[in-house]
Amino acid sequence: MLLISDILEKKLRWLLGGVFIVSLLYSFLSYSLTDPNLILISWEPYWDFQQWMWQNFFHNRQLLAAVYSGLVGAFFLLYLWGLKITGKTKNLPEQEAASSELTAKKLFTWVLVAISPLLFSYNALSHDVFNYIFNAKMVAVYHADPHQAVALDFVRDPWTRFMHNTHTPAPYGYGWTGLSLLPYFAGFGKFFSTWLVFRLFALLSLVLLFKVWQKIYQKLHDKPLSLYSTLLVFLNPLLLIEVISNQHNDLWMMAPALASFYLLLEKPKKRALGRILLSLIFLAISISIKFATAVLIPLWVLAVMSWWWGKLRRFLTWPHFFLLVSLAMFIPLFSSRSQQFLPWYLAWAFIWLPLIKESWWKAWLIILSLTGLLRYVPWILAGEHNDLVLANQKWMLWGVALGLWFLWHLWFLWNKMRYNDPR
Repeated sequence: MLLISDILEKKLRWLLGGVFIVSLLYSFLSYSLTDPNLILISWEPYWDFQQWMWQNFFHNRQLLAAVYSGLVGAFFLLYLWGLKITGKTKNLPEQEAASSELTAKKLFTWVLVAISPLLFSYNALSHDVFNYIFNAKMVAVYHADPHQAVALDFVRDPWTRFMHNTHTPAPYGYGWTGLSLLPYFAGFGKFFSTWLVFRLFALLSLVLLFKVWQKIYQKLHDKPLSLYSTLLVFLNPLLLIEVISNQHNDLWMMAPALASFYLLLEKPKKRALGRILLSLIFLAISISIKFATAVLIPLWVLAVMSWWWGKLRRFLTWPHFFLLVSLAMFIPLFSSRSQQFLPWYLAWAFIWLPLIKESWWKAWLIILSLTGLLRYVPWILAGEHNDLVLANQKWMLWGVALGLWFLWHLWFLWNKMRYNDPR
């Protein structure tokens, strides 16, 4: 007779098998948007494949948009199914839950295997990684400051052919410039190998985030990270596509920010000032990578104050505090610097969700992660950015999100009435 935990593990295997297939299909599709000026490798079978993708998808925008939308939809259905089946783990009998070999670490390892095809995808929806690579090259080869110089200053460099943002200096902090030198040197100055190492570097940011999350969850709940919380963050399609496939650096900013607050969760009996200083250093590292986490400085001060002002902790519990943190990280998404809500910036607010109890905020961010990926559809159809595309993107992001959020509220209220939920 199968135990409940065995049935759950079987379902998760099927779930992650589906994720692997969708990730593989998305990885193939991503090469339809390879820049025509970029030849990744000259291997003839690859070049035949690349030509076929251009002919059948790049020049057939409606088919490309339809397949992309279908894959995003499939990814989210699997994601929601994962949240549904792991959300029931809290109802496992205590003895069976304790004896189950299915831990968050094991589940996270399975997730990494399931999304491994994304490591070999093309950064179809963003060219930012090319700027990361070239900015590092400016330091290592041209001995120039990418925060002062621009790529057009080195127009004879062949790597500038497929870059999009060549006329502005690096918008990130010096912390990221220094950090990006590591994968650049590991790539030995060759574009293809450096591009691949940057992909591994993006995956490493996901692993670091998971490690910090384990410590925070254990500290707050006195038990290991839950299966539900693991999938809530680390199986979210927007996070995976934007970080692993598109190679954005946002988790390198968020991991030290999480570490900073981890150090403030409990006042130590000794060396409190040392812990405060270390926490401040982690927050400074985060800000030096991207400036967005500077909005957390007032909340960091508030967390430190709670060590000595006990009344503050009584009315501002950690779940409420981290809701404020998530809301604070949502605000920069509307700034001109973030170009009014670039989809990958949603990770700033999203990664705090396992610490938050409010279901309406979780539902809102999950829905926005869906419409954030669908926001690319108008651009895929048009093949360019223009005023009409930008208007359609805003409608896709906000209009569809608000409609889905309204439907979620109706479903939530219906279930509440149906089961006579006293909440």
